[in-house]
Amino acid sequence: MKFLNLCMIAALPFLVSYGSSAKKVEENGDPAVKAYNAGVAAQKKKNYEVAINNYEQAVALKPDFVDAFNNMGFCYRMIAKSYLDRSGDAYAKALKINPKHEQALEYQGEYWIMRGELTRAYKNYQTLVQMKSAEAKDLQKPLDEVLGEAKTVLKTYRE
Repeated sequence: MKFLNLCMIAALPFLVSYGSSAKKVEENGDPAVKAYNAGVAAQKKKNYEVAINNYEQAVALKPDFVDAFNNMGFCYRMIAKSYLDRSGDAYAKALKINPKHEQALEYQGEYWIMRGELTRAYKNYQTLVQMKSAEAKDLQKPLDEVLGEAKTVLKTYRE
């Protein structure tokens, strides 16, 4: 399960790049559909929190509303991408100011792991090692975990 979570995090850049194709449906007085359509309208405006609230109302009224669940998942993904992008921007700014900031290098390395950019994470790790920073061990641990899990899955897959 842990590896599946890591794979999902690593796949994030690929998963979040696709646009929304949410479409309204004919209401016919159905309150679940009305809430769903309000969600679609908010989603198209990139107001994902409002869209999620509307989709939650829709599925509360109609628990098998598959399109509402699907669009809700899309909105959550877009929110996560937004915060992850902001995180990366903050680390980049910190390191532009001080390229040798040890904790920023370590945290940015963890950010690269979350993005599935293991080569970049390893470069941060190498920089920390060269600096003889204690933060190198903190970054080495998640790198080793990801690589170890990948080896285990590959071994299992090949059998």
